[in-house]
Formats: sequence, C-alpha cells, structure tokens
Amino acid sequence: MNQFENIVAWMPHTGLYLPNVDNRPEFDILRRDSLILADEQVDRLYSFLPNKITSDYSRFVVDLERYLDNSKEPMATRGMGYLYNSLIDGKAFDRRIFGDNAYFTEYYKHKHAQLKQAIERIGNGAILLDLHSFNTIPLPCDMDKRANRPDICLGFNEDDTKCDDSILQALQEHFEDNGFKVAFNTPFSGTMTTDTQTKYKSLMIEINKKCYLENHVLKKEMYRLSYVLKEAILLLQPQPKRKFSWL
Repeated sequence: MNQFENIVAWMPHTGLYLPNVDNRPEFDILRRDSLILADEQVDRLYSFLPNKITSDYSRFVVDLERYLDNSKEPMATRGMGYLYNSLIDGKAFDRRIFGDNAYFTEYYKHKHAQLKQAIERIGNGAILLDLHSFNTIPLPCDMDKRANRPDICLGFNEDDTKCDDSILQALQEHFEDNGFKVAFNTPFSGTMTTDTQTKYKSLMIEINKKCYLENHVLKKEMYRLSYVLKEAILLLQPQPKRKFSWL
C-alpha cells in the first residue's frame, strides 16, 4: 500500500487552459495574468502523491478554491469570485469569451463532489492537502500586501480539521531545519474543506515560487524541495506504536 494513500491532494490552480483565446492578441494580457496566478508546476513538486484533484481550466475561467456563494467570498467584490471578470490589476474583461457560465458552475460542483467522494472513500483519518504556490512580490489583487513573504505558508482553519499544534510545530521545525522561512496563515490563510461526516484533517501548503521557479522554468532546487515536502507530509501520518521487548 502506498504510504500516502490516505491523502487527497487538492490542486485547483495548476490549470492554464483558457477556452477560445488561442492566437488572439487582444487576450495576451489575460494569458499573461493566467500564468502569473497559476500554481505553476506545483504538481511536479508532489509527484509522489497518488490522489490528485486538479482543474482542466485556468482559475480565470473557474476558480475551484473560491466559495460558490459570492456573498461569502471576499474576492468576489474584486471581480475574482469563482467566476472571474477582472484581471490582476482590477481591469474588467469580458468572460463571455469562455462560454456559458452555467457549464463552469456545473464543473465547479463536479470537482467539489469529486473531492468529497475522495475523502469519504478513504474514510476517517483522511488528510486533505490544499496545495498552492504564490508570487514573491505581492500582486495588486492580493489582500496581504506585506513585502517580506515567507518561503512556505502553512494554512489551517480553527475547527475540527486543524492538525494538532504539535504537528504544526514539527512541520515548522522541519522546514526551518532545511533552510526555509515558515509562516502560519500568512500571506494566505485557511484551507479547503468539504461538507462530510468523515473525520479528516486539512492543511494548506503554499510555496513561494522563488524556491523552485525562475522565469517560469523549474530550478534544479525543486528536486530537493520536493524531497523536503515529502518528508514533511510523512510527519502528518500516524506513527506506528512501538513494540517493546525485554529481550
């Protein structure tokens, strides 16, 4: 059995597909912003995880991380709810180019149903990892504009899905021992959850893009980072009970 079979890897921002914009220069800025906001190559960092849920589309088409109810979504007031109609700088764009919004709403619901089913299939003790990356310099659309960003952000909710404080501390020490600056719920906070009776834990891991990318190209350091992440995720796993012997 794979040692990570109890983990669901939620990667909603790895997609780059923008329907109907290929080879149309009027959408160059939209393509550029889509790449800037994407969790570029994050799936490569977690190649060891078996249960991945990703999006076929750019987050500018449908953002699976946002609330479906715009009244609950702070970014909806900036034109970046689950269906974007604003660019990074706040300038509006006509999203009708992508097609029918109803289709993307159903796609959103399908992916969240897939997430729920994946956790329930594992059962109690499942771990949901909400996996992302972020830009080194804050963007105009970011709520947290502080410039001194960490290398790794660990996000959690103050509810039953939160990992034990001892585990969070062990994760922090692990990353710091490997030379990474760590922050909790900064510059992004919280983690994905789903409505289920299954008892599970959820943790967001956000990686500063400078740690593994340069000009959208993977750096050789990404291999070491991937190994450090693998070791970190092992810290989330239940430890087997030791058997003592007098012999």
